[in-house]
Amino acid sequence: MTPGSLLGRLGRRWHLRRARRPYVRAWSGGPLIVLPGVLDPVATKVGAWLAGVAAAECRPGERWIDMGCGTGVVGLALAEAGAVVTAIDIDPECVRAARANAALLGRTLIVLESDLFTALPVPASPADRFDRVVYNVPFWPGEPTDATGALRPFGRAMYAGADFAAIRAFVAAFRPFAREAWVVLSEHGGDFPAARAALGTARLVTRAHVRGEWLSLFALRGPLGSEASDDRQGGAR
Repeated sequence: MTPGSLLGRLGRRWHLRRARRPYVRAWSGGPLIVLPGVLDPVATKVGAWLAGVAAAECRPGERWIDMGCGTGVVGLALAEAGAVVTAIDIDPECVRAARANAALLGRTLIVLESDLFTALPVPASPADRFDRVVYNVPFWPGEPTDATGALRPFGRAMYAGADFAAIRAFVAAFRPFAREAWVVLSEHGGDFPAARAALGTARLVTRAHVRGEWLSLFALRGPLGSEASDDRQGGAR
């Protein structure tokens, strides 16, 4: 399956046309504002599914990062479950959407525009690290820009770059900031084995069939070398 077929199943023309103007999407946690150029987490299903899984595992008072937050759906679910959440996205429109949705639903999120962790200070000690960072990574093979250098529709949210560089960059960067990272991949994401290989050593947290698509959630532990054995099924705790 290709990104074209994913959007085709949603109705490619409808999806891209609707992405040109803001709209409100019904979600189990409340209404979500979807701004132009921001992926709809319910229509694309991964974000909404990840929000439910993360919230179910969250303990009140834990500190989480919602990386690549988009509409903020995962962070909003975590905040409702009692977590202290920092939501991060490189796209200014996603930052606007997450802030708007937090205000709409009355939930507290710290929302930052940042390329991965660059806007965060490095924790002074391991005790200061976040409990977990959760990331709906771009897992489609291909470049986020076209031949002219212009961003493709939803480019940074969907396409991981050469050799899944976006995934590899996240894996290389997260350990000073969080005790554990959760990353979701679609087994229908164009080249699942290569995307999985880009994660390196990781534990399978859960796998689910969601509206015709198999989704796998992996956990990576820090510091380097302390990860649990590869791909074991089971909960995060």
